Amino acid sequence: MSVQIEESGPVERLLRIEVPIAEVDAAFDQVYRRLQRKSRVKGFRPGKTPRAVLEKYFGEQVRGDVLEVVVRESLGKALEESKLPVISEPQLKPEDAPKQGAPFVYEATVEIRPAIELAQVRGLAVTRPPAEVPDQDPVEGHLEELRRSHATLADEDEGATLSRGHVAILNYHGTIDGEEFQGGKDTDLELEIGSEQSLPGFDDALIGMAPGETREFPIDVPEDDGREAVAGKQIQFSVDLLSIKKRILAELDDEFAKDVSDFDSLEEFKADLRQRVDQGREREQKRQLREAVIDAAIAANPFPVPPSLVQRQLTSRMTRAVQQLRGRVPDDTLRQMIDSWAEEWKPAAERDVRLAFLVNEIAQAEGFEVSDEDYDARLRQLAEDSGRKVSQLQREYREAGADAGLRQALLEERVIDFLTAEATLSDS
Repeated sequence: MSVQIEESGPVERLLRIEVPIAEVDAAFDQVYRRLQRKSRVKGFRPGKTPRAVLEKYFGEQVRGDVLEVVVRESLGKALEESKLPVISEPQLKPEDAPKQGAPFVYEATVEIRPAIELAQVRGLAVTRPPAEVPDQDPVEGHLEELRRSHATLADEDEGATLSRGHVAILNYHGTIDGEEFQGGKDTDLELEIGSEQSLPGFDDALIGMAPGETREFPIDVPEDDGREAVAGKQIQFSVDLLSIKKRILAELDDEFAKDVSDFDSLEEFKADLRQRVDQGREREQKRQLREAVIDAAIAANPFPVPPSLVQRQLTSRMTRAVQQLRGRVPDDTLRQMIDSWAEEWKPAAERDVRLAFLVNEIAQAEGFEVSDEDYDARLRQLAEDSGRKVSQLQREYREAGADAGLRQALLEERVIDFLTAEATLSDS
């Protein structure tokens, strides 16, 4: 057998494999012997049909079977002989099925592990992402959310009309072209005006109503609405306003803190919230810096990536997202989302693949490894965080085949910590 290798792309190789006559004929013999044992041809006893008769009746079928035999027996040997670092399933291109008494030539295209030359891993120029300053103090914002969630509803003063911030108690009935539709009516519904819980324009159409009033109006549903039955259509609504409520917010004092937390005073509760906000902000800043370091490392060490691995990573991302969303969004909407993800998420999938290759290359160059002690320590941490036993978590990881993934994640952390420590950091 002879194997010729041609560079057909940066990470793609074309193998031209020639199987000698002896091996081709041996494959024909093997297939015909098997066929002779199994075939039933009129006029011949089972297993006694002459080969010439079998060739007449089953010649084309046999050539197809021989093709499978020849490729199966030769491809592995060819790949081993080539010594290529293959990372994808070979794509086969036989020009024709084998013929007796002739060598057989076919082509196989494979993707290989990219050759990575580390240009720079120390002294990467990285700009620290600026700390975001929220429009509202997160602590005060959280306290206001708690006050709203623990507020009580009271009847609005007599003579009041509906406005933003009010809670309307109402009945509604909607039709499309005079026909009712699923979800098109409800009674005693509580709706906070201006909360954007309803269709665009619905709240605005209710403003100014008084209890006991009925109002009819059309609403044009956006084309991108997730409900197929109403998307892009006009709904004719009839709304009866039963009453108007206002929220009575709790006083922001020590008693409120006792009701919503484990603290005895508002100041203690605020201090705890402030600490958690600061910790969250610190984690986010570290995450952003980590991403900036990764981007800098990828930019400083370019190399081609195998398209099949990018597609595999993209498919994995999309599969996880579908599993999380299935049953929570309509099927039509989910299909539209999948179509958009295929393009939108491709750069992120390629980045994931680049990072994985780069991490392994840097780890090898710097002698980084994940020891069993490192692995066990992380398992103990994960078990403690999730309130489970270490033995239970070990079993789950082993049964799910996730051991290698956790080790790779630990190696990635170590490499990125190294890159960050060696980087030249500057403030934006």
